[in-house]
Amino acid sequence: MVRFEVHISDEGFAGIDGEPLALDAGRSVHEAVLDRLRQYAEQRGAPVEATVNDGPGTTHFVLQVAPDGSSRVVIPTDPASAPAPESEPAPDPGPVPASARPTAGAPRSAPLPAALAETVTRINALTSDGRLDEASAAATALRENLTASLGAEHPDTLEARAMEAYLAHLRGDHREATVLALDVARTMCRTGDAQAPAAVARAAAAWRRLDDDRTAVTHGRELLRLCDSLHGAGLLPPDHADLARRVRRRLEKLTSRCTGSSTARQTNVERSR
Repeated sequence: MVRFEVHISDEGFAGIDGEPLALDAGRSVHEAVLDRLRQYAEQRGAPVEATVNDGPGTTHFVLQVAPDGSSRVVIPTDPASAPAPESEPAPDPGPVPASARPTAGAPRSAPLPAALAETVTRINALTSDGRLDEASAAATALRENLTASLGAEHPDTLEARAMEAYLAHLRGDHREATVLALDVARTMCRTGDAQAPAAVARAAAAWRRLDDDRTAVTHGRELLRLCDSLHGAGLLPPDHADLARRVRRRLEKLTSRCTGSSTARQTNVERSR
């Protein structure tokens, strides 16, 4: 799929692949970007994607725009797109299969009900505008409604949960992103979903960004159990083969650090007596 680079400045100017975008009076910069991407999609007769950098220092996201003008934010399926903290760089765990379920708005064999599609479109629009708190609240409400009507393990419910996790990542709340992503992965592993390996890899990507060692150890142990369960069931594909090894290696380092800190604290307490 064709991919463009969009940069939006704090002053409200935009460029696509380095070419400045002219803004018409009365139109927002986001409307102009979407319109131009729609034109590109029309010319190609197929959806196009754009990596959008909305202001300096902000987290970028990937926007997919179809020839009819509909758009959606794509949840990254490559764990490398969510880098580990600079204090502890993590190796790339390998690409997630292209068949992985990427987003709550992903194409499917059956069309979304109109009301659901409208909600997902609204969430994507809020995300594109940088209104992440509103988008997160809408995604949570969507997931709660789907849980009540379809059940917690329905694919639509899980995709809404995955969207919640990604929005938490965009907001910089990596603990919540990890908890939500692990919840999706746990459910998929339990039900034998074919997309379970991709869900585990996304949970690993969120987990690597945790900067609290004790929290990371707790969630890392569950993540490793999920990796091992997939391996034991023969569901871990070749391109995920070393994911468990890398999770285990980081977990060992974290556990060692936590143990060392506890020992040092205990020694200090004994000395103070």
